[in-house]
Amino acid sequence: MTEQTTQHAKLTAQEVDIGRKYDLTPKFIQFLDRHLIFPLVENLDTIYSSEEVESMEYDLLKDTNMTKFIREKYASMHPGEAIPADLEMKEKAIEEEYARLNAATNKTLEILASKDVQESLKQDKTYNREYLSKNHHIDDAKILELYNFGKFQYNRGDYVVASDLLNNFRLLSVNQDLNLSATWGKISCEIITESWTDALEELNKLREIIDNRHFKGSTLDQLNKRTWLIHFSLFIFFNLQNGLENLVDLFFSSSYLSTIQASCPWILRYLVVAVINSKPQLRQKRIKDLVRAVQTEEYEYQDPFTKFVEILFVSYEFDKLPEVMKQFKVLATTDFFIGSLDIAELYKNAQVLVLDTIGKLYKVLSVEQLKEFLNDQNIDIALTRDNFKLENDKVLIRVAETGSVYQQVYDKTKAFNFKTNQLLNNAFSINSYNHKQSSQEA
Repeated sequence: MTEQTTQHAKLTAQEVDIGRKYDLTPKFIQFLDRHLIFPLVENLDTIYSSEEVESMEYDLLKDTNMTKFIREKYASMHPGEAIPADLEMKEKAIEEEYARLNAATNKTLEILASKDVQESLKQDKTYNREYLSKNHHIDDAKILELYNFGKFQYNRGDYVVASDLLNNFRLLSVNQDLNLSATWGKISCEIITESWTDALEELNKLREIIDNRHFKGSTLDQLNKRTWLIHFSLFIFFNLQNGLENLVDLFFSSSYLSTIQASCPWILRYLVVAVINSKPQLRQKRIKDLVRAVQTEEYEYQDPFTKFVEILFVSYEFDKLPEVMKQFKVLATTDFFIGSLDIAELYKNAQVLVLDTIGKLYKVLSVEQLKEFLNDQNIDIALTRDNFKLENDKVLIRVAETGSVYQQVYDKTKAFNFKTNQLLNNAFSINSYNHKQSSQEA
């Protein structure tokens, strides 16, 4: 642990433990292929030593065709040792397969790229296949080789070439199963090469197939594919402009929210973050839906992000808020997807939600209490609000006016629940104390 803390000076030993405890990488392994898992493993260098991460990377990709990478990793992990004979044999076999597939597809690709053929092809796949077969002898076997070569190149780590090959295959193939497989491969290529607009286009194609009323497959198969799609989509939504708004819309749709609840409740972490980072008007609109989703899954899944929502809008156990805010901040830096955001802005938005709730439940706080609730020594974010005022080391809070009658009733009920919880907690504390005293006297 000392080595780990030294290597990652920004994180204390306690923070590293928090990062490891709530790391979702093991969950994602079930729903991403190894090429997409790789950046998540790379990101683990915030909570694991470089040696541990390197070993994970090697184990992850050693069965792929990325022999150059595998050779380099092996040499780094075993300095001075000879490269294993089976790796040498694997390199030779991959070179031979590459030569075979390249020769098998080279002529086909040349024909497809020619100007005459480009001008002759239409939107009709049946026509195109007949035209290519009759005029250029491109049959089903040659079309299939495009898929095989695309899959091979993807496994080899040549994602740009793989994307082109898989796209050419889809343009001609009428095999729906292989077309779906090619689309999964293509979206992976676009994600890895950070072509976010193209990746979103592929995501929408997958949705059209999976969400179709006439989906060819069982209900369980459809559920599994939606689960995969949800995990793939995180790469896109967390990197695309306005992506989090798209995430909120998709994940709150009935079919996808039910998928999250049934198959991957840990995705609630990203839904919480997306709502927190939404524009104020959208955030206010979605909070109740978010609270409902978090409450539904509280016995299946909890982390500092879902606990944050639960404390602010359900239990009002503000004594637990300081610790949750600390953990929230740690995970915002260690989580692969959340770490791509503006962390300062995310944390500020979370503090705004804290202040919104405090403003409805408290009339006065000590400065120290407010600092603890915000997990911040600077309380300027509170003092810029009209209803927060600093006076004699106390923060006076004027209850903010609310708009609708419904909202007023909702807020009064929330305040009543908060006070009831406080009274119950105090009562339990007193009973516990009296019981302890009686036991000691006996």
